[in-house]
Amino acid sequence: MDFEDFVNENQKTWNKWTPTHINSKFYNNEEFKMTGNSLHSIELNALNNIKNKTLLHLQCHFGQDSISLAKKGANVTAVDFSSASINEAKKLSKLMGIKVNFILDNILNFEINQKFDLVFSSYGVVGWLPDLDRWAKTISKHLKKGGVFVLTEFHPFYEMIKDKGNNYFYTKKPEIEIKHGSYVDSNNNFKTKTFFWNHSLTDIFGSLEANGMKLCLFEEFNYCPFPLPNMIKIDDKKYLLQKRAKLSTPYIFNLKAEKK
Repeated sequence: MDFEDFVNENQKTWNKWTPTHINSKFYNNEEFKMTGNSLHSIELNALNNIKNKTLLHLQCHFGQDSISLAKKGANVTAVDFSSASINEAKKLSKLMGIKVNFILDNILNFEINQKFDLVFSSYGVVGWLPDLDRWAKTISKHLKKGGVFVLTEFHPFYEMIKDKGNNYFYTKKPEIEIKHGSYVDSNNNFKTKTFFWNHSLTDIFGSLEANGMKLCLFEEFNYCPFPLPNMIKIDDKKYLLQKRAKLSTPYIFNLKAEKK
């Protein structure tokens, strides 16, 4: 199999996962319909004031964050490769009366005749990408000069120590995970196979720099803003791995890069 085959298999998996995610406690879609906000302080502080800004949201899933960004005043275009996710996102935005331009596409091939003030992506996105150079090209191509890319992502150190743990450095051969259900529900009666790639911080920084963007912020956070497997709650919207609750651990990072 080559990269495209792996990506196509992942696309099928996300189409299977989406109906489960829509109805899951993890995403709590009924509460979202009332509050209109799925964003956390970590990414909101990095984005700062987005009112009247044009914003491209990459890997948007079924649109909760995209709609949240639009509700805060941004003019949002959002992209995902899952047809099930994009269909649900369109229905959700119509139901809530919040306009978002949702587009079905693989972001590694994505191209639209528009440049944006901001590009944003968050939480569990980088590992699905087999080629960070193509990813960074997509970002750079769609940013205005002086525009900013904001990435809020799980820290590679956390990815190494959770569950069985992953490798730190990139290899072309992906990690493979076979499981029942998805990351929000292990009790479903379907099985999925996913392929993902580990990327070091050096690879992430380097791909952006090589494509005309200059790093202007990098910060790390010693908690996760939502509960994941084997985590305990220590404060409002702050969770730690139980096995490392007394140890200092980076869970999340923020990155901002400006288009030169």
